[in-house]
Formats: sequence, C-alpha cells, structure tokens
Amino acid sequence: MNIGNAILESPRPPRAGLQLARALNLGDLDSAGACFLGDGCLITPDATAIHGRDRIRPVLAQLAARRIEVEVELSNVVSAGGAVLAYERWKVHSGGVDSPRMTQIWNPTLVLRRSDDDWRLAIAAPWGWGQALA
Repeated sequence: MNIGNAILESPRPPRAGLQLARALNLGDLDSAGACFLGDGCLITPDATAIHGRDRIRPVLAQLAARRIEVEVELSNVVSAGGAVLAYERWKVHSGGVDSPRMTQIWNPTLVLRRSDDDWRLAIAAPWGWGQALA
C-alpha cells in the first residue's frame, strides 16, 4: 500500500487518533486537547463545528465524564499536499457507575497536519463525517 510521501517523511506514521483515544481513556484532558492544532476543529454528532482548543476542551470533558473507553480497531491513512486524511474504526464503551454500560462503533474521520515535530488533528469528526451530515 502506498501511504504517501508526507507520512514517509515522518519518523513514525501519524497517530493523533490513537493518542486522542488514549488520552480520553485516561480522562487526561490536557493530553486530549494537545492532540489538536491550536486552531483545530471538532465536528460534533449534530454537525456543529467547534473551532479552537479552548472550545474543544469542554466537549472532550463531556466525553471524559461519560467514562468512555476507546479501542482503535482500524486506521487507514492517505496523504497529499502536506495533510493526512485518516479513517478509523473505534469501539467505544461508555457509562458505568450510575448508568448502564453500553458499546458503540464510531467511524472517525480525521485530518492531520504537521505541527513542530508531530502530527496534530486539524479536523476531527469522531462520530464520522457521514453521520454528522445525516
């Protein structure tokens, strides 16, 4: 599979989606927020575009409050023009103490750009782009 020059120039493939999932699993809002570019965008399930780390953080806090656990099951990437498009499959477990535990499948669509020596999320649609438009 040709994964593109932008990825090959990096010492490791872009893993911002996996880093975000790990940070959410730990409830680590600082690390979760740091996965985004400062001017990054988060698309909510109702297709609202949230711009900027400071505005994204409260949405991430809501996810952490639901005690989500994310398993990244699949990650496919393609690059062009200095950006990476990633499509992933997440198995998300949520709930617990005061509510029943449930499992959902999310199909995140992620756009990554280089920032300093790492890849960061420019756009993240954790619930999937198609679902946000429906």
